[in-house]
Amino acid sequence: MGAPHPCTSEAPNGAVEKRPGVLLDRDGTIIVDAGFVGSVDRVQLIPGAAEAIASFNAAGLPVAVLTNQSGVARGFFGTDDVERVHSYLAELLAESGAHVDLFLYCPYHPDGVVEEFARASNDRKPKPGMAIAAAEALELDLSRSWVIGDRPDDIGLAVAIGGRGVVVGQPRRDIEGVPWFADLAAAAGFILEAMGK
Repeated sequence: MGAPHPCTSEAPNGAVEKRPGVLLDRDGTIIVDAGFVGSVDRVQLIPGAAEAIASFNAAGLPVAVLTNQSGVARGFFGTDDVERVHSYLAELLAESGAHVDLFLYCPYHPDGVVEEFARASNDRKPKPGMAIAAAEALELDLSRSWVIGDRPDDIGLAVAIGGRGVVVGQPRRDIEGVPWFADLAAAAGFILEAMGK
């Protein structure tokens, strides 16, 4: 799942001091939401997304991608396909000097047709399972972390973990009152300013 970020520091009592991080949705936030993206030929970075992630990296904020991938449960593609997409996405980001510390995905859905994945899961956003796993792997303080996505489930995750939510992409009436930005690049500027970075 990934080792703790190398910048982790020790608290006075010897415990690891937790810090804020950025929890990103994938489709519609980093890459174009083409609907059930299960192959690398369908991966298209949203303009400015790589640079936004690089700005989080430069500010010392751990970045995790948390994505619901019910296409696995629905039989559209397999877990190996999801992992290939993430490897390819990591390569694209690296070309712009950006990196993601941890990729996590939820392959489960109660309406799935693949028996192994046809169930409800605490990992499926807005449930907090993936965020909790990211916090353990990267030593994050979820209450000081930011969740960025384009859907109500992403904002629901922010609420579930007591963090802060930001919406990107097309504004949605069902998540009014949450800071909204046209894209990840604009959201990153807002977050870094809010944090004094």
